[in-house]
Amino acid sequence: MSDFAKASLVGLISHQLQKTNPEVLKGTATSVDAVRNARVPAKKKRDFLDLIWRKTGAHTLLSIGQGIRDIGYDPVWHEAVRAESPDVVFEKWRRFEKFGHSRNRLRITYNGKDQATFERYAVRGDMPTTPENLLICGLVIALLEINGCKGLYCDMPLTDGTIHRIRNNAQFLIPSNADLLDTTGWSIKWHGISDGNSGKSVPVTEQQLPAINLPSTCKQTLKNWVLSVVGLMMQDVSRQWKIDRLAALAGVSKRSFQRRLHDAGLSFSHLVRLVRVHEACRLLRQPDISITTIGYCAGFSDSAHFSRDFRASVGMAPSQYRNTMVADLTPSDRQ
Repeated sequence: MSDFAKASLVGLISHQLQKTNPEVLKGTATSVDAVRNARVPAKKKRDFLDLIWRKTGAHTLLSIGQGIRDIGYDPVWHEAVRAESPDVVFEKWRRFEKFGHSRNRLRITYNGKDQATFERYAVRGDMPTTPENLLICGLVIALLEINGCKGLYCDMPLTDGTIHRIRNNAQFLIPSNADLLDTTGWSIKWHGISDGNSGKSVPVTEQQLPAINLPSTCKQTLKNWVLSVVGLMMQDVSRQWKIDRLAALAGVSKRSFQRRLHDAGLSFSHLVRLVRVHEACRLLRQPDISITTIGYCAGFSDSAHFSRDFRASVGMAPSQYRNTMVADLTPSDRQ
């Protein structure tokens, strides 16, 4: 499929409309199993959004992202709402685009604290449409709010050059003439991050940790430390872990972190690959999740890296591994 969109997007749109505007869905062929199918034709998504735009307007499109809060059955959105900070939200979004759309992108400029600007563009072909841009704007707002950004507001320019505040106090504010919105770009600001927000990761049990072969000379204290680091990573496997951040979470300096890994016969890149492949193997035991979705949820940068790294680690392609393992599993084993 040369021009595609992420099935999770279409699934989210349908899910939210079923709650808020079910009349729009009547007579439309928009049903999609976003868990089994990773992609849908991009034209199907664009036509669906154009229909929503014509029948219900900007508010509905912007509000679709709010449905992420209760669409936990979709593994993509489950991972999207697990982010400890805005920069992790943005990193996951960039990877989502590579897995999820053939040509549309969102350029994100983040000041590292409490403000970011966004610009929509196409890597090829026509620019994203107004309904597509409104959907993406609403999705980004929802992800930042879910992950604890306090006092968030969003400004979007109008075609006359003035600025319209389109989100404030958890409400969408649509101008009297929504056609005047210049949806190709917007800015979002917030005032700090809430503690204990719903996007925080959850602890990992010892049974969920991957097996790690360490040298026989490795002391038990070091083994325990390595397992604790792996546990931290597995709290949010889908993010792109950086050594500085992981060292800080482990309570040591970057240099001490590297030295301990060396003493355990490991490198940071090896540890990251181990965790990703372990998670991919777990998800591949669930036959209803598409392989593309698994690559995203396991933290790989794109489908090509997933296939290459998995084959190098396991000795077979993800699809071969799935065929081998699923045939021997009982329904209870696939949980």
